[in-house]
Amino acid sequence: MAHCAAVARAPKNTDVESTRTIQPERLLGTTVRGIRVTVVSGPDAGAESVLSENRGVIGRSQGCDVRLSDPTVSAFHAELQGVDEQGAIRVRDLSSRNGTRYAGARLESALLPTGATVEIGSSVVRLQLDAAVEHALPDLHAFGELRGRNAAMRGLFSTLQRLARTDLSVLIEGQTGTGKELAARGIHDTSPHAQGPFVVLDCTAIPSTLAESVLFGHERGAFTGANERRLGIFEAADGGTVFLDEVGELPLELQPKLLRVLERREVVRVGSTTPRPVQVRVISATWRDLRQMINTSRFREDLYYRLAQARVIIPPLRERSDDVPVLVYHFLKRLPANAPGARAIAPEALQELIGREYAGNIRELKSTVERAALMAEGAVITPADLAFERILSGERARAQDSAARPQPSTAGGASNQPLTPFKDAKRTLIDEFEKDYLQRLLHRTGDNLSRAAALAGIERHYLRDLFRKHGLRSDD
Repeated sequence: MAHCAAVARAPKNTDVESTRTIQPERLLGTTVRGIRVTVVSGPDAGAESVLSENRGVIGRSQGCDVRLSDPTVSAFHAELQGVDEQGAIRVRDLSSRNGTRYAGARLESALLPTGATVEIGSSVVRLQLDAAVEHALPDLHAFGELRGRNAAMRGLFSTLQRLARTDLSVLIEGQTGTGKELAARGIHDTSPHAQGPFVVLDCTAIPSTLAESVLFGHERGAFTGANERRLGIFEAADGGTVFLDEVGELPLELQPKLLRVLERREVVRVGSTTPRPVQVRVISATWRDLRQMINTSRFREDLYYRLAQARVIIPPLRERSDDVPVLVYHFLKRLPANAPGARAIAPEALQELIGREYAGNIRELKSTVERAALMAEGAVITPADLAFERILSGERARAQDSAARPQPSTAGGASNQPLTPFKDAKRTLIDEFEKDYLQRLLHRTGDNLSRAAALAGIERHYLRDLFRKHGLRSDD
């Protein structure tokens, strides 16, 4: 996040596990190479900026890190990110109107050498990864339910702590499964609004016909089916926090109405003309790039500024694989005390988890660890216990044996070994997976059908049929 035989346990430092929000103990100094942006030609020729971080946005909007007055430049034109280990700069066009060009070619995303000159609209800028930027990182390993020792996460935890003390609207960006809602809840729990409600609105699930009612509430009889008065999310969260999850999915026609609420701090229920004041903190999250959506007229720029008074990015797990051990031990410790299963992991199994790809980020890692722990044969998760996440060990062994044997080939180089029909091969794999999984399930649950069904997450009658099919359990 002492080994006994093959057992790997969490380190003795329990700060990561036992403290909801850790206060800074000391500052750790680190130096990164910042990006120097020099305008070579255009209305702002001669201007120079150094990004305080090794990433930022260049464009015409006041919210950009490097602001150009060139009218051919889009509001949020391109994103810059220094890749220190390669001595290069990643440039990503944000669906700009006039494009971003390098060496005469229009680019969407490219890794450019330091010193490259790039056309931004009608302007030309030089990008250099040569500005040393000092950062003091607090020795924080947790914020709320978020965990991590990676430098990017320690910086994030410090930022979230400072934001929690304010009433600024916060926009949290990150891929699915990175922990955006956990960050929002952590801000709420450590803020002056902690005693108030924390109300979540999933913007992907707002029915178009009831959108205003969901946000602002309605009076009885306001429309067909409105049999009673209902509070909207803003009134329900009065005195607390509204969390707008996946705000990038908010319908365009609803955005000006939301903007009005944020500006006036009052709502008018559907079917009423009386404004009602609300005092709420607004936190939003999205996996989309709202700046890119602004350039393509799918998100209002004025609403963006209201939602993103402060903006934070949660990095994906692939950019902080050194945090996997911290997270694994945390997930093992959080398993219910009365649930049977492993509470430790072997070093070899931990290394396998560190090396995996996680498209679902922290959420996927958590599911993997929990399933492996609950289905483990012993008190320690081993590589064999991770096997059910992949192809069954028996089928893999046969495939390896087959690959190790020399294969006769025809003159054309193709194997002349007989091929099993696709459907039969697929059925064999599925049957072997089912049998192996069910045997583990019976062992873990002591032949108790109800417990087995609950652990596997399937209905009892379906599980009973599978046991019968593989001859593993007689009828009740």
